[in-house]
Amino acid sequence: MTLDIGADPDDVVQRYALDRLPLDRASRATADLLRLDGKRAVVTGGGGDGLGAATCHRLAEQGAEIAVLDISPEAAQLTVDAVRSRWGVSARSVLVDVGDPDAVNAAVADVVGRWGGIDILVNNVGGSGVVGVTGEKVTQHGPFAAMEIEDLLTVVRVNLVGVLLVTRAVLPHMLAASSGRIVNVASEGGKAVIPDLAVYNACKAGVIAFTRNLAGEVGARGVTVAGVCPGIMVTERTIRSLSDPSHRGFASLDVGFAKVTAGRCSVTDEVASVIAFLASDAGAYLHGTSISAGGGMAD
Repeated sequence: MTLDIGADPDDVVQRYALDRLPLDRASRATADLLRLDGKRAVVTGGGGDGLGAATCHRLAEQGAEIAVLDISPEAAQLTVDAVRSRWGVSARSVLVDVGDPDAVNAAVADVVGRWGGIDILVNNVGGSGVVGVTGEKVTQHGPFAAMEIEDLLTVVRVNLVGVLLVTRAVLPHMLAASSGRIVNVASEGGKAVIPDLAVYNACKAGVIAFTRNLAGEVGARGVTVAGVCPGIMVTERTIRSLSDPSHRGFASLDVGFAKVTAGRCSVTDEVASVIAFLASDAGAYLHGTSISAGGGMAD
């Protein structure tokens, strides 16, 4: 049954934004609500074999055009080629260091110049494989007091500052269109105590708080902001790390896994599917929250 707001006084309609209700929703199939045909999606850290690439595939499957923003042109192109081949959608790579304001602004301007706008932003860049400006992997596991200052600053630069800068560059285009979806990838570590990851977890807690506060600023202007918190995801990099008994992340992994009530780790696609849901009309009313997708790790 379709709601009819025609009998409500105009002041009541305006007061409670009844004119913004998706009144046709009940007549649409769930599969239709999930579709992203014609949407223009930007995914940061979309190269390689991690969550970013998996997210690009899920968004492309639903029909979105994909811009893969990454610091590695080779990794970004791998995702672009795979997305084009598998889903037949338009995809392009954009080289960017998300911690550099000028580079971020230029990358977003390039995408908007080609597309005319951006409908979906997924702030995915970061995670356990943080890469510095010169392409080196940084160490983020270990006691806070022993962490090298250069590593500390890089972890913050990529995992928190990068989210702020990319969102700041994209948001004006969404606000101008009175429409847009922003999905920030945080972590279960931002909600739970995991040893030897104080800086990383602080960054992810910051992403959760940013998501909540930005949602309060822009929700009434047509932009939805939500977050997703992965737990332990198994990728090729994880498998390689697990084969090395001296790997520094084992203490964190052991404590984190003990909190997972699902009894197993996840694969990236399980989280990417949640991101795709949040980016679609099906998930439009999930706003300001950061959904746990960690198998019960923080619940």
